[in-house]
Amino acid sequence: MKSFNLEKFCNDLVSLRGEKTQAIFAKELNINRSTLSLLESGKQVPSLEILNKVCNLGTVQPNEYFLENQNDGLLYLMGTLDDNDKEKIDEMMERINIKEKYEMLSRRCMS
Repeated sequence: MKSFNLEKFCNDLVSLRGEKTQAIFAKELNINRSTLSLLESGKQVPSLEILNKVCNLGTVQPNEYFLENQNDGLLYLMGTLDDNDKEKIDEMMERINIKEKYEMLSRRCMS
């Protein structure tokens, strides 16, 4: 499973803005200044549209912000569980992933 490297994105976004004010840089990205503030602080995950805009201004490709999770806590448990438990955990993780995707989409719609 891949996760979004929000810390790298925030750092790159602040670096890309440089000495410009948030208002000026937000205008360049065609977003609200408050949205830029939330993105820079890591309180909001960028939409794919914003991610692409930021990447077009910089040198990082969008896929560089997505990392394969290496230290998933469930992997440590999997060796001690029987097959029925493993199936239940896999189903639960799928439901959690779906829920997270819907929550992220709903946050994008509200911004």
